[in-house]
Amino acid sequence: MGPEPPILRNVVLFMTRRLNAAACFFTVLAFVFVSIPASASSYKIKKGDTLSSIAAKNNTTVAKLTKANGLRETSILTIGKSLTIPGKAPQKPNRAAKVTRPTSTVVHTNASSACLRTGPSTTSRKVCVLPSGITLKMLSRNGNWAKVALPNGVCGFVYRPLLATGPGNSQNSSTTAAAAPPKAETSCDSSLIQTALACRGTSYRRGGTSRGGFDCSGFTRYVYAKYGVSLPHSSAAQAGKGAAVAKSDLQPGDLVFFQTSRRGISHVGIYIGGGNFVHAASRGRGVTVDSINSSYYAPRYRGARRVG
Repeated sequence: MGPEPPILRNVVLFMTRRLNAAACFFTVLAFVFVSIPASASSYKIKKGDTLSSIAAKNNTTVAKLTKANGLRETSILTIGKSLTIPGKAPQKPNRAAKVTRPTSTVVHTNASSACLRTGPSTTSRKVCVLPSGITLKMLSRNGNWAKVALPNGVCGFVYRPLLATGPGNSQNSSTTAAAAPPKAETSCDSSLIQTALACRGTSYRRGGTSRGGFDCSGFTRYVYAKYGVSLPHSSAAQAGKGAAVAKSDLQPGDLVFFQTSRRGISHVGIYIGGGNFVHAASRGRGVTVDSINSSYYAPRYRGARRVG
């Protein structure tokens, strides 16, 4: 057989070169598909983006992001440029999403009488009075108030400073049953009066708010604080609290106000019934009991407020 014709030899050479080029193309294409995971996507860089923020948004890592895009961690990102996002990194379990069971804390009352109320406020209705040392379950906290459950299952709110951690030593669980509102209020107010009267003999001290010495508003503030009622340290300011009460409707525990100087209301005390009130009177007299109908206080009487 003789030598190949020149034309045939050129055709074979041409086809061989084309096949080699095609093989190179498919080899490169295969490399690209192998290098980029099937789950890869793209992300357009926005103002303020960093490699860290982009990685976090797309559940990947900075190392994978830089590798997929031929970048370095110090590379400057160009706004509007698209980045290849590699396959998402496996998400770590969200430990914060664990369901936590509600727990209750055992507490007890540490005051001689603490009022159980229907809500976390001194304006909420009083349910009953809790004796000192009674064991309760604290279900939740609401500011300065605690939602508690009594041994008989009755729930309500108690001022937190009147509670202490741990079980109490009182055996009077039966006394904590829900009482009729009028009876409960009378009992609570009676305890407040007893607390106020126990301060008789305490000296008068201007600006005083403790058993070391009281002024008039410091005294009422001290007594009411024992029962979860916060009052300002000013007789005039206290006159703006609660609801106004007519003199004919006064009840034990109401605040009574007097004008003993030219600057308006300047004195306050706690009505105890029978036309009498207990107050931090003045230097030399201290905490004592007087009549609102006396020759001195009757013409200076300026009204009453019911708080708590």
